Amino acid sequence: MIKKFMAISVTVAAVAVLAVAIGYQSNAITKNGTTAEQTGGDSGIVATQNNSAASHSKLALSSLISTGSPLRGDQKAPITIVEFGDFQCPNCGRFARNTEPQLEKDYFATGKVNMVFKNVPIRGEDSVTASMGAQCAGDQGKFWEFHDALYYNQGTENSGWASADNMKKFASELSLDRTKFDSCLDSGKYKSFVDNDFEFARELGVTGTPSFVVVKSDGTHPEEILGAQPFSSFKAVLDKKLSSES
Repeated sequence: MIKKFMAISVTVAAVAVLAVAIGYQSNAITKNGTTAEQTGGDSGIVATQNNSAASHSKLALSSLISTGSPLRGDQKAPITIVEFGDFQCPNCGRFARNTEPQLEKDYFATGKVNMVFKNVPIRGEDSVTASMGAQCAGDQGKFWEFHDALYYNQGTENSGWASADNMKKFASELSLDRTKFDSCLDSGKYKSFVDNDFEFARELGVTGTPSFVVVKSDGTHPEEILGAQPFSSFKAVLDKKLSSES
């Protein structure tokens, strides 16, 4: 059975705080699944790097949704968090289990902020399989349920927990139509979609996971949050942007 647990208090160090974002290039992700990790500052927040029209267009919510990126929260929210994640990434799991529920309660559920997920599977073939599995679940309206199931049941990297067989077990636990899910996963329906997400991240200069870009819904005023930062770091950025909207 799928486990779902919540750590009450976790000290999140910037161990995998990673150089990200728009125009901030340092040891870019490579196609063989490796990445150079770089420790950021105390806050894990990087000043806006690039305000070009091209970056705005790519990060506009309308553009992200049109390419099929899953959305969490109200589409009409004025602020968007773009997450670049890998389902095998331990710090991505920490964010999903410890910070994201607070964001859901205070920002997503209230219509203030929404979030888009972009796949950056840099930790091997099982990372790609997990990404494809989540997208296949999305075909049945359960991307975020699958996303949560993977992170709440995350195992050791490349230990087999994210294999195709286990993705199918998660699908059963979530009461998905297994015939449709298995066909989607086995056919590699979303392989090119995941590859495109990966390339999108590379184009923006993302060098590791988790990485976040916080923007206005039209893609302007990007601000980067590096690594699995605590809720307070996200709150500081989000409240500042929301205050500028009022």
